[in-house]
Amino acid sequence: MGQVKRLAYIQIEATDLEAWSAFAGGVMGCEIVPDTAPGDLRLRVDDRPWRIKVTEGPRNDIVVVGLEVDCGEDFAAIRTRLADAGIDVHPGSTEACEARGVRELLCFRDPAGMEVELSYGSLMRPQQPFNSPLAHGGFVTGDQGLGHVMLVVENVAEVHRFYCELLGFVTSDFVATDNYGGQKGSFVFMRCNQRHHSLAIGYLPLGRRLGHLMLQVREFDDVGRTLDRVHQSPFRQTRALGRHINDRMFSFYVESPSGVQIECGWGGLEVKEDDLEVKTYDVTSAWGHQHLLPK
Repeated sequence: MGQVKRLAYIQIEATDLEAWSAFAGGVMGCEIVPDTAPGDLRLRVDDRPWRIKVTEGPRNDIVVVGLEVDCGEDFAAIRTRLADAGIDVHPGSTEACEARGVRELLCFRDPAGMEVELSYGSLMRPQQPFNSPLAHGGFVTGDQGLGHVMLVVENVAEVHRFYCELLGFVTSDFVATDNYGGQKGSFVFMRCNQRHHSLAIGYLPLGRRLGHLMLQVREFDDVGRTLDRVHQSPFRQTRALGRHINDRMFSFYVESPSGVQIECGWGGLEVKEDDLEVKTYDVTSAWGHQHLLPK
């Protein structure tokens, strides 16, 4: 059975690319890819040409989720499965594949309307190691992919089935809480590799599709260093330091120039392939992660 193996990349549309460049490079420690076209900001976090693309536009939200399989056979299997399920799929052009650095590309939408791109054979550039503009130990990627995203959807059960039945995601756990920043929250967490989850979905009245993007640092102290830079910057910390109940991530959250939340984390749980136990929790964090109101 072909299945998705990693979150490969995301694309965000934003109104202020200059602020995004300052935030991504000067606070989060991403490498800014030089010599890109006007209205196009690309960010590196490892040896791939880019992992996060920020394009100029009005939405201030995620516009593309890029997923990855291991090989052409898995790519073809998922393409057939999607077509058999009546999903409108179309191949990416040669130009689109070159722009993303992949061998083949398949484009479709999930049941919530999110634009999804499936690919394999991503370009690697180990001859150009990740070079953060800051003193930084790097990010956890590789077989675990970019990190994780939490997407806001209204039709949670339908979207959950789509990603598990058609794309091969595995359910890690559920969280249903009466106090997610003062409101009820219900979330599903799904994995496609040893990272506890690469995708979470749930509904919150945020007015945007992307709840947050998590970037996991390799060194514990980089969480603290990043937090120090947040406090020295115009960007607002939105959730306190804490440890999540399910993936054990030690982290905090900061608001990007688009209003999109970025989680900076360390020490996330890695799940063994044969561990299929699904758990349910009634809080999101074992401690901390209080929602911080604007001053």
